[in-house]
Amino acid sequence: MTSDMTAAIGRYVNGKIIALQRGFLAENPAARATLARLRADIDGRGTNWMDIGNDLYGDWPTESLGDPGRNPRAVAAVSTALGLYALHQQSKTTPVAQTDTQETRSISFGAACRRIVADTGAPMDDDAAKGVVRRLSAAESAPTFDGVVWFLRALIMLMRASKRDISLDYRQFAQDLYLLQIPEYADQVFQRWSCDFYYRPAPNKTARQAR
Repeated sequence: MTSDMTAAIGRYVNGKIIALQRGFLAENPAARATLARLRADIDGRGTNWMDIGNDLYGDWPTESLGDPGRNPRAVAAVSTALGLYALHQQSKTTPVAQTDTQETRSISFGAACRRIVADTGAPMDDDAAKGVVRRLSAAESAPTFDGVVWFLRALIMLMRASKRDISLDYRQFAQDLYLLQIPEYADQVFQRWSCDFYYRPAPNKTARQAR
Protein backbone atom coordinates (compact mmCIF):
# COMPACT_ATOMS: atom_id res chain seq x y z
CA MET A 1 0.00 0.00 0.00
CA THR A 2 2.84 2.43 0.78
CA SER A 3 4.33 2.06 -2.70
CA ASP A 4 0.91 2.64 -4.29
CA MET A 5 0.38 5.75 -2.19
CA THR A 6 3.82 7.24 -2.90
CA ALA A 7 3.38 6.62 -6.64
CA ALA A 8 -0.03 8.32 -6.59
CA ILE A 9 1.34 11.32 -4.68
CA GLY A 10 4.16 11.64 -7.20
CA ARG A 11 1.77 11.55 -10.16
CA TYR A 12 -0.56 14.13 -8.63
CA VAL A 13 2.19 16.58 -7.71
CA ASN A 14 3.97 16.13 -11.05
CA GLY A 15 0.78 16.84 -12.98
CA LYS A 16 0.12 19.96 -10.92
CA ILE A 17 3.65 21.26 -11.36
CA ILE A 18 3.78 20.60 -15.10
CA ALA A 19 0.73 22.82 -15.54
CA LEU A 20 1.94 25.49 -13.11
CA GLN A 21 5.44 25.62 -14.58
CA ARG A 22 4.14 25.89 -18.13
CA GLY A 23 1.77 28.67 -17.10
CA PHE A 24 4.35 30.55 -15.04
CA LEU A 25 6.95 30.55 -17.82
CA ALA A 26 4.26 31.74 -20.25
CA GLU A 27 3.48 34.58 -17.79
CA ASN A 28 -0.05 33.30 -17.23
CA PRO A 29 -1.65 35.42 -14.46
CA ALA A 30 -3.63 32.51 -13.01
CA ALA A 31 -0.53 30.32 -12.68
CA ARG A 32 1.44 33.14 -11.10
CA ALA A 33 -1.36 33.83 -8.62
CA THR A 34 -1.50 30.14 -7.67
CA LEU A 35 2.25 30.04 -7.06
CA ALA A 36 2.02 33.18 -4.93
CA ARG A 37 -0.64 31.55 -2.75
CA LEU A 38 1.36 28.34 -2.36
CA ARG A 39 4.51 30.32 -1.61
CA ALA A 40 2.78 32.28 1.13
CA ASP A 41 1.87 28.98 2.77
CA ILE A 42 5.43 27.60 2.76
CA ASP A 43 7.01 30.97 3.62
CA GLY A 44 5.80 30.66 7.20
CA ARG A 45 3.34 33.51 6.95
CA GLY A 46 0.58 31.18 8.09
CA THR A 47 -1.59 28.87 6.03
CA ASN A 48 -4.86 30.33 4.79
CA TRP A 49 -6.63 27.11 3.87
CA MET A 50 -9.49 28.94 2.20
CA ASP A 51 -6.98 30.54 -0.15
CA ILE A 52 -5.12 27.38 -1.14
CA GLY A 53 -7.88 24.82 -0.60
CA ASN A 54 -9.00 24.77 -4.23
CA ASP A 55 -5.37 24.49 -5.40
CA LEU A 56 -4.96 21.32 -3.33
CA TYR A 57 -8.38 19.71 -3.22
CA GLY A 58 -10.18 20.95 -6.33
CA ASP A 59 -9.16 17.90 -8.35
CA TRP A 60 -7.89 15.64 -5.55
CA PRO A 61 -7.74 12.05 -6.93
CA THR A 62 -9.82 10.26 -4.29
CA GLU A 63 -9.56 6.96 -6.14
CA SER A 64 -5.79 6.82 -5.62
CA LEU A 65 -5.16 9.10 -2.60
CA GLY A 66 -8.32 8.45 -0.65
CA ASP A 67 -10.27 10.98 1.38
CA PRO A 68 -7.88 13.88 2.10
CA GLY A 69 -9.52 14.38 5.48
CA ARG A 70 -8.35 10.91 6.46
CA ASN A 71 -4.89 11.07 4.85
CA PRO A 72 -3.05 13.98 6.50
CA ARG A 73 0.37 12.63 5.47
CA ALA A 74 -0.57 12.78 1.80
CA VAL A 75 -1.97 16.29 2.23
CA ALA A 76 1.23 17.42 3.97
CA ALA A 77 3.43 15.87 1.25
CA VAL A 78 1.44 17.46 -1.58
CA SER A 79 1.11 20.92 -0.01
CA THR A 80 4.78 20.99 1.00
CA ALA A 81 6.05 19.85 -2.40
CA LEU A 82 3.91 22.43 -4.21
CA GLY A 83 4.89 25.19 -1.78
CA LEU A 84 8.60 24.43 -2.10
CA TYR A 85 8.30 24.33 -5.87
CA ALA A 86 6.60 27.74 -5.79
CA LEU A 87 9.47 29.08 -3.65
CA HIS A 88 12.11 27.50 -5.91
CA GLN A 89 10.57 28.86 -9.12
CA GLN A 90 10.12 32.42 -7.80
CA SER A 91 11.88 35.01 -10.01
CA LYS A 92 13.49 32.27 -12.15
CA THR A 93 13.14 32.43 -15.91
CA THR A 94 14.09 28.78 -16.45
CA PRO A 95 12.12 25.72 -15.28
CA VAL A 96 13.25 24.37 -11.90
CA ALA A 97 11.09 21.24 -11.91
CA GLN A 98 12.41 18.27 -13.83
CA THR A 99 9.22 16.92 -15.38
CA ASP A 100 10.61 14.29 -17.77
CA THR A 101 12.96 11.71 -16.28
CA GLN A 102 12.64 9.16 -19.09
CA GLU A 103 15.49 10.57 -21.14
CA THR A 104 17.66 11.82 -18.27
CA ARG A 105 18.49 10.58 -14.80
CA SER A 106 16.11 11.75 -12.09
CA ILE A 107 17.57 14.61 -10.04
CA SER A 108 16.92 13.71 -6.40
CA PHE A 109 16.92 16.20 -3.57
CA GLY A 110 20.38 14.97 -2.49
CA ALA A 111 21.78 15.44 -6.00
CA ALA A 112 20.22 18.91 -6.25
CA CYS A 113 21.83 19.84 -2.92
CA ARG A 114 25.22 18.79 -4.30
CA ARG A 115 24.68 21.15 -7.22
CA ILE A 116 24.57 24.07 -4.78
CA VAL A 117 28.32 23.62 -4.21
CA ALA A 118 29.61 21.68 -7.25
CA ASP A 119 29.04 21.48 -10.96
CA THR A 120 27.70 18.21 -12.33
CA GLY A 121 30.45 15.58 -12.26
CA ALA A 122 32.92 17.91 -10.52
CA PRO A 123 34.61 17.17 -7.18
CA MET A 124 33.04 18.91 -4.20
CA ASP A 125 34.78 21.50 -2.06
CA ASP A 126 34.33 20.21 1.51
CA ASP A 127 34.56 23.70 3.01
CA ALA A 128 31.94 25.08 0.63
CA ALA A 129 29.69 22.13 1.39
CA LYS A 130 29.65 22.63 5.16
CA GLY A 131 26.59 24.88 5.19
CA VAL A 132 24.60 22.47 3.04
CA VAL A 133 25.66 19.48 5.13
CA ARG A 134 24.74 21.32 8.32
CA ARG A 135 21.21 21.95 7.06
CA LEU A 136 20.78 18.38 5.81
CA SER A 137 21.97 17.05 9.17
CA ALA A 138 19.60 19.38 11.00
CA ALA A 139 16.71 18.17 8.83
CA GLU A 140 17.59 14.56 9.63
CA SER A 141 17.69 15.34 13.36
CA ALA A 142 14.49 17.39 13.45
CA PRO A 143 11.91 15.79 15.77
CA THR A 144 8.86 16.78 13.72
CA PHE A 145 7.94 16.95 10.03
CA ASP A 146 7.47 20.72 10.32
CA GLY A 147 11.04 20.89 11.62
CA VAL A 148 12.31 18.86 8.67
CA VAL A 149 10.49 21.16 6.24
CA TRP A 150 12.05 24.23 7.85
CA PHE A 151 15.54 23.07 6.85
CA LEU A 152 14.45 21.75 3.45
CA ARG A 153 13.01 25.20 2.75
CA ALA A 154 16.40 26.75 3.57
CA LEU A 155 18.09 24.41 1.09
CA ILE A 156 15.54 25.18 -1.62
CA MET A 157 16.29 28.88 -1.10
CA LEU A 158 20.00 28.16 -1.60
CA MET A 159 19.15 26.38 -4.85
CA ARG A 160 17.11 29.37 -5.99
CA ALA A 161 19.93 31.78 -5.11
CA SER A 162 22.62 29.71 -6.83
CA LYS A 163 24.18 30.96 -10.04
CA ARG A 164 23.82 27.42 -11.36
CA ASP A 165 20.46 26.41 -12.82
CA ILE A 166 19.43 23.75 -10.30
CA SER A 167 16.42 21.63 -11.13
CA LEU A 168 14.76 18.95 -9.04
CA ASP A 169 12.52 15.97 -9.70
CA TYR A 170 9.51 17.11 -7.70
CA ARG A 171 7.65 13.87 -8.40
CA GLN A 172 10.26 11.95 -6.42
CA PHE A 173 10.62 14.77 -3.89
CA ALA A 174 6.89 14.63 -3.08
CA GLN A 175 7.16 10.89 -2.57
CA ASP A 176 10.11 11.42 -0.23
CA LEU A 177 8.13 14.02 1.74
CA TYR A 178 5.42 11.44 2.31
CA LEU A 179 7.92 8.77 3.42
CA LEU A 180 9.68 11.19 5.78
CA GLN A 181 6.49 11.22 7.86
CA ILE A 182 6.69 7.44 8.41
CA PRO A 183 9.43 6.62 10.94
CA GLU A 184 10.39 3.26 9.41
CA TYR A 185 10.98 4.90 5.99
CA ALA A 186 12.50 8.26 6.95
CA ASP A 187 15.97 6.79 7.52
CA GLN A 188 15.95 5.28 4.02
CA VAL A 189 15.16 8.66 2.49
CA PHE A 190 18.07 10.38 4.24
CA GLN A 191 20.40 7.51 3.36
CA ARG A 192 19.51 7.89 -0.32
CA TRP A 193 19.94 11.67 -0.17
CA SER A 194 23.34 11.20 1.49
CA CYS A 195 24.43 8.82 -1.25
CA ASP A 196 23.27 11.20 -3.99
CA PHE A 197 24.98 14.14 -2.28
CA TYR A 198 28.39 12.55 -1.73
CA TYR A 199 28.73 9.94 -4.46
CA ARG A 200 30.32 11.04 -7.73
CA PRO A 201 30.09 8.36 -10.45
CA ALA A 202 33.25 7.72 -12.45
CA PRO A 203 33.18 9.13 -16.01
CA ASN A 204 31.82 6.60 -18.46
CA LYS A 205 34.11 4.97 -21.01
CA THR A 206 32.85 7.09 -23.92
CA ALA A 207 33.51 10.31 -21.98
CA ARG A 208 37.06 9.21 -21.07
CA GLN A 209 37.87 8.32 -24.68
CA ALA A 210 36.62 11.69 -25.92
CA ARG A 211 39.14 13.59 -23.81
